Amino acid sequence: MESVRVLELYSGIGGMHYALKESGVPGQVVAAVDINTTTNQIYRHNFPDTPLWNKTIEGITLDDFNKLSFDMILMSPPCQPFTRIGLQGDIQDPRTKSLLYILDLLPRLSRLPRFILLENVKGFETSSARELLVKTLTECGYTFQEIMVSPTSVGIPNSRLRYFLIAKTATETLSTQTKISEAFPHLAKGDSSELPPVLGPTHPGACRPEEDVQQGPVLYKLETATDAQRKMNQNNDLSVRQIQDFLEPQMEEENSERYLLSPKTLLRYAVLLDIVQPTCRRSVCFTKGRLHSPSSKTQEERKL
Repeated sequence: MESVRVLELYSGIGGMHYALKESGVPGQVVAAVDINTTTNQIYRHNFPDTPLWNKTIEGITLDDFNKLSFDMILMSPPCQPFTRIGLQGDIQDPRTKSLLYILDLLPRLSRLPRFILLENVKGFETSSARELLVKTLTECGYTFQEIMVSPTSVGIPNSRLRYFLIAKTATETLSTQTKISEAFPHLAKGDSSELPPVLGPTHPGACRPEEDVQQGPVLYKLETATDAQRKMNQNNDLSVRQIQDFLEPQMEEENSERYLLSPKTLLRYAVLLDIVQPTCRRSVCFTKGRLHSPSSKTQEERKL
């Protein structure tokens, strides 16, 4: 396959760029676009040679887009307008303006990109934004498939259902599906035999049972037997890698202290926190503000 020119929108710290590299598809990110100055600093660290545009997408003209002559768009628009714990403002939310701008420009590009990949949260699939996206793609002659999957489907120890849309121009092989799939097209549900070797389990051990952990003031929470069994089943799923496979090497004591939750925070939010260990094969979402809804926090065994 010839190298593709990629436009990375809402580039953040470069997650889509890393995914492109891991996919093995030969490609060059000709421009990454994000307005967040903090994530842009991290992106520059991760990909110092990639042109990074620190500006709003709405501030990019049609002529600017055409000059990039890109073959692929990778994008993960703001999820806040669609998330289930938010206000679900959808296209009325100002944070959706950039996506609407992209959909307005797409039919007017001098050359349509051959591929489009869009990712978002559960909730996007029932939104007006999604309806407009599908309508625009259809009018532009794209074929597309929509998928709702969790990272655990590819061996990543995190449970958060995500929406993906893959679109190709008519010159590329892809049949449009009217129903949103719950598995990757090439991977039957429950079949991990086709996972890339890097996603296979590397540690046979399971997460250590809570009863083996030294007791502390925030280790026990009220949960049903069903919840406990579900967590045990997840931790015994050898198709999913352990959390420690994704952690950076242990930092020195004085450097790691600043990342630990304070006793006050632990005591206040213990019921909400899903405390996991490096050997676990399960976790839930890590985002800012998640102290106000269920989230996983990693427990350092040396601190117990």
